[in-house]
Amino acid sequence: MDIRETRGGLRISQHGVVISEMRNRHGPTHSLFDVLAALMVILFRSGRVGLLGFAGGGVMAPLRKLGFGAPVEAVDLNQDLYRIFRDRCGGWAGNLFWHHGDAVEWLRSQDCGFGLIVEDLSVPEGGDVIKPGVSWDELPRLVRSRLAKGGTAIFNLLPGGDGQWPNGLREFNLLGLETVQVELDEYYNRILMVGVVPSARVIARRLAVELRRLRSRQVGKVRVRACLGL
Repeated sequence: MDIRETRGGLRISQHGVVISEMRNRHGPTHSLFDVLAALMVILFRSGRVGLLGFAGGGVMAPLRKLGFGAPVEAVDLNQDLYRIFRDRCGGWAGNLFWHHGDAVEWLRSQDCGFGLIVEDLSVPEGGDVIKPGVSWDELPRLVRSRLAKGGTAIFNLLPGGDGQWPNGLREFNLLGLETVQVELDEYYNRILMVGVVPSARVIARRLAVELRRLRSRQVGKVRVRACLGL
């Protein structure tokens, strides 16, 4: 894990891949985390908020800057990064309840009361950073089972180490829910929104509004489309 000081906080990387932007105060990161935060603001209605994979809490600074005041329950295996976040960011992070443990085991132990679940897990492998295997098989169905009625899930997905998308991407089509996808000009990631979601056109319009309100440099660098087949 490579942790470096930046003008506004810390940048956390693995194998040259940025996995978190930890800010000293709430505000934009000018990265993928701004897009995730804006989507959380757009899609959350009520209920619990679960964040699977916290790393350095990169989504928290833009999320709180956008006025998202709901409590966030996060789970991660890395205690050291959370301690750094707590010491540097605890003053503005709001209601954040961090759990140390495996995300799948933690989610299995929870009731189905989540209005929003964000899956942001990653693992190092072969000099790269990829999604763990569970993100393609067990987690899509487990996440769905823990959503409250009317809830939504956001999956931050990455291609495999060979640059190809795993066959497990088809698993999301089997959930029987609406699926909308966001692609980013500066990242390989695909962000899938699954559940009770507005149309791609509505999300695109609102996403642009939220990113401008955040003053993020990701404005104009994202594309939203309906997922008729993954």
